[in-house]
Amino acid sequence: MQEALEKELDRLSLTQALVDTEMATARVIDLTERLVDAREQVVNLRSELEHLRIEYTQYRVEQEQMKSSAAYRLASRIWAVRNAFGV
Repeated sequence: MQEALEKELDRLSLTQALVDTEMATARVIDLTERLVDAREQVVNLRSELEHLRIEYTQYRVEQEQMKSSAAYRLASRIWAVRNAFGV
């Protein structure tokens, strides 16, 4: 009878170990999927950031070109005069 109880206890322990292993495996799979998704999001955000940096640099260059133009300098002087006279 004791031998039968030991075998049953061993069987239950093995069954529980298998259930625990399946649960741990499912958790690892879930965490791996989340990690892959997070990595993909990081790659996308880095790409978007690089695109925005390039775009920002282009706008800064355009702005500097405008500010260095004779038309901009003339318009700035006209606005300064208008502001001085309160017009």
